Amino acid sequence: MIVNDDLPTSTLLELKLGQYIENANASGKITKIEIQETDEFLQFLFGLDSQKQIVVRKLKQVC
Repeated sequence: MIVNDDLPTSTLLELKLGQYIENANASGKITKIEIQETDEFLQFLFGLDSQKQIVVRKLKQVC
């Protein structure tokens, strides 16, 4: 699955360890998932078996 900042937050939350993901800079199976939250955004950090990391930032939507 290709992941980037345009992917819906709900889809990012469904990703599981062992799934294959990729973006323009890295690819591999997910070995670690970390979610960091600030007042402005959610940041998803996916550690990969290729020793690389994919970071996706999602702006929080205020209604």
